[in-house]
Amino acid sequence: MNSKESYNFIKSTFLKLTQKTYPYGFEDGLVKEMTNIGIFKDLTRDDHGNYFLKIGQSRTIFASHLDTACKSQTNVNHVIEGSIIRTDKTTILGADDKAGVTVMLWMIKHQIPGLYYFFIGEEVGCIGSGLAAKFYETKGHFDRIISFDRRGTNSIITHQSSMRTCSDDFAKELASQLNTYRLCFKPDNTGVYTDSAEFTSVIPECTNISVGYYQEHTFNEHQDIEHLYKLSQACLQVEWEKLPTKRDTSKVESKWDKWDKYDTGNYESDGWDESWNRSYGQFTTTSSSRSNHTNWNTRRDARWDRSISDDGYDFGTKKRRRRNKKSRTFYDNGGELKSFDNHSLSNSSESKYDNLKDKFFSSYISREELEIIKDQYLDMSDEEDRSVYNILLESYPF
Repeated sequence: MNSKESYNFIKSTFLKLTQKTYPYGFEDGLVKEMTNIGIFKDLTRDDHGNYFLKIGQSRTIFASHLDTACKSQTNVNHVIEGSIIRTDKTTILGADDKAGVTVMLWMIKHQIPGLYYFFIGEEVGCIGSGLAAKFYETKGHFDRIISFDRRGTNSIITHQSSMRTCSDDFAKELASQLNTYRLCFKPDNTGVYTDSAEFTSVIPECTNISVGYYQEHTFNEHQDIEHLYKLSQACLQVEWEKLPTKRDTSKVESKWDKWDKYDTGNYESDGWDESWNRSYGQFTTTSSSRSNHTNWNTRRDARWDRSISDDGYDFGTKKRRRRNKKSRTFYDNGGELKSFDNHSLSNSSESKYDNLKDKFFSSYISREELEIIKDQYLDMSDEEDRSVYNILLESYPF
């Protein structure tokens, strides 16, 4: 294909995949659409509902997720403005993560070696990837997992929920290779949480990279199709098997560990400038001992639990949610999220806020990261979501 044909193929593929929304429980329908594109005959389904395809011999997993962050399946009306694709603002777009699926289909079409995994239930707690990471023997078999699932156009994530999941060496080298193709990637330690994070104990380099969507989970969601095209083309040229493998899976490292070494608020590390602004930090005093961290964490968790309990929310655990996965009790028979009744889910022990606590509140996040959480997971026009955001805002000593 020439460049125009390639661009048109990627654009048309993305538009086809986002004709409908696919909430958790409806992913099989999307797989049928993927198959109809004609790149492959079928995908293999694992015991947990995920789909995968293996090409050649590789120590790399490429990942994206099939579900969208919505309550029911609806048709999507596209609005195209130059290189930006959005909706008529009556639905979300679903670029999170059909953009990632599109990149992977393009790589499959060109037979780039790797294990291609399409996970279910990312938006409701990384259900599919969590089960795959737990039940599949991946330790020692793979050096890297790359999730094509990040907003914007320049992030290669090194930390998720403030914990290191990918080495700086890996992120820099991947950025260098991608940037050869008119892109502007750089290491980014402000990752929230996605499927690749589930593998951090068994795979050294776990990252997710920007695929060009913005304002995901909202009716203002939109996709930069030009970035998606350039990224898809660049991924055909990356030497995936030669990327450095540096992170030690047996070690746990938080980005806040840096405060023990750097007191000025700004430092330069390995040639990459990083800026730390104490006004957005976690500690109200200049002394940041581990005991202070622990006390602060306890106070924050107590505040969260007490506030949510007072409002009647039932916070399940990721473990319980996975245990209930086969019955898919999170949705009723029509695919609708069970409604709230006096701030609690009727006929269900699940809550749409479960994944918030599971993903974010075991580590130290900055004000900037809280705003990312708000943008990605909360609808500020919804009274319940505003209440949750205010609870979080009051719980952190920014």
